[in-house]
Amino acid sequence: MISKNKLKQYHQLHSKKFRQKYGLFIVEGLKSVLELLDSEWEVKDIVCKDEHLAQQLGDVNTEICVSQEFYTKLSGQKNPSGILAIAKIKQLNHKSASFTLALDQINDPGNLGTIIRIADWYGLNEVVCSLDSVDHFNPKCIQASMGSFLRIAVRYLHLEDYLRGKTVYSTVLNGKDFRSVSVESPAVILIGSEAHGIRPELLEATDHIPISIPRLGKAESLNAAVATAIVCERFVI
Repeated sequence: MISKNKLKQYHQLHSKKFRQKYGLFIVEGLKSVLELLDSEWEVKDIVCKDEHLAQQLGDVNTEICVSQEFYTKLSGQKNPSGILAIAKIKQLNHKSASFTLALDQINDPGNLGTIIRIADWYGLNEVVCSLDSVDHFNPKCIQASMGSFLRIAVRYLHLEDYLRGKTVYSTVLNGKDFRSVSVESPAVILIGSEAHGIRPELLEATDHIPISIPRLGKAESLNAAVATAIVCERFVI
């Protein structure tokens, strides 16, 4: 059984400050927990709301706590799945690849998690985020990635420095039709936030090729993750 002190510590993991302090994060959802257990990432504890979910894990070396009360206190989801794990933070090594995603000021954890999942789908190795982007170990980000956080290296860097000297395709509203652009690699696909796009000062400091997804209807903008998938389909395949 998890002690009250440990429960308090785990509840604090909803805050980036305490994730960094303890070096731990929350993984919620049966699929993600199963993938986590099948990986080389270290699992500290597993909490289930009932025996049925615990039985689906099979034989594991990690202690499983079955407690609806503890699970409810630790879960941050509106529609809880009933199972979560506490895992040790691990930084993956990044590898050179034909394309890399660079994200500027992505603040929504669901968007970042989905983009990590998209990167995994298209066989990319890493995602580079601006220093003010949301923490990729945020529980909502981890859940949205659906296990892809296990395979995609995420780095937080000064994008002005990182992009210098690279071939950069920046997604903007008034760029060239992305379907007509000649694609070179290796290259970086630069994505901005849905609310503000890419910072003007970053664009000014970066030698880049502006690209746009043509709008046929009246929608004001595309979700950042949706835009990422559309561009990857054209550039990466």
